[in-house]
Amino acid sequence: MPKPSKRLIKITVGISLFLGTGYLGISAFAAHVLSTPQKIFDRNQKAIFSQSPQDVRFSSADGIPIAAWFLPVKGSAQAVILVHGMHSSRTAELDGHFAELGAALQQQKLAVLMIDLRGHGQSGDARFTFGLAERQDVIAAVNWLKHQGFQAGKIGVLGVSMGAATAIGATADDADIGAVVADSGYAEVYPVMQRNWAKTSGLPDIFLPTTMMFGSWYTGYDLTSSKPVNEVKRIFPRSILIIHSVADPFTPVEQAQQLTHAAPSAEYWQTTAPTHAGSYAINPQAYMRRVTTFFHRHLQ
Repeated sequence: MPKPSKRLIKITVGISLFLGTGYLGISAFAAHVLSTPQKIFDRNQKAIFSQSPQDVRFSSADGIPIAAWFLPVKGSAQAVILVHGMHSSRTAELDGHFAELGAALQQQKLAVLMIDLRGHGQSGDARFTFGLAERQDVIAAVNWLKHQGFQAGKIGVLGVSMGAATAIGATADDADIGAVVADSGYAEVYPVMQRNWAKTSGLPDIFLPTTMMFGSWYTGYDLTSSKPVNEVKRIFPRSILIIHSVADPFTPVEQAQQLTHAAPSAEYWQTTAPTHAGSYAINPQAYMRRVTTFFHRHLQ
């Protein structure tokens, strides 16, 4: 067999380098875009509350400024922190009904602290890490509430989607959180990314591993290590309520079932909402009954 010419070898190497550089360049750009949160904030949402919420600012442990609304309840010893998901905010979560949920919880005698996670809403700029760094924002919110006089064990957290993973991580790390509600959360982020990659990024699956690699370089966290299923057991003996739709098109219900099986103290409520994080929208009254009963029972 004749040996390939030097010219052919050079052309082959050149094409390989060109394709490899393009592949890495596209992955690096995709990681930059996909790890940069959208800044969404609707000031008009304040009108939902009967009394305007208090504007609050505090810093996370690594210095990121966190913006929040505080909804006080005179004489209440129980407080709940509301945590939104990726590319959302305290005004945008639950398809714009998050403020409505906060107001309803306040009417049920639960003080409420609605935060914008780092990089989102009116909080300081940062890339998101699927709950790995964001949990520091929740723990900072817990510390702020304690400075207002709320006692350890009487502070709960409700998180939605990525906020659910954040809430689980924060509760596992901070024993002062008395109970947690995880709505539409994942057990492991990477399988969910694999499931939705082509649709959300517009790129073939071959770009996902290197995009996650660059994302990890950008953030300083191994993004594939976001696995609430490995942390949820550390919440015991405190209580957790897991809410998930059997028809969730983004995070399959099997993810919630994995979380439930891994958590000795878990309560599980399955709905039939047709959208991701849609359980509140299809039946706000039932959602409120479940959540308020849970928090009143366990924030003692």
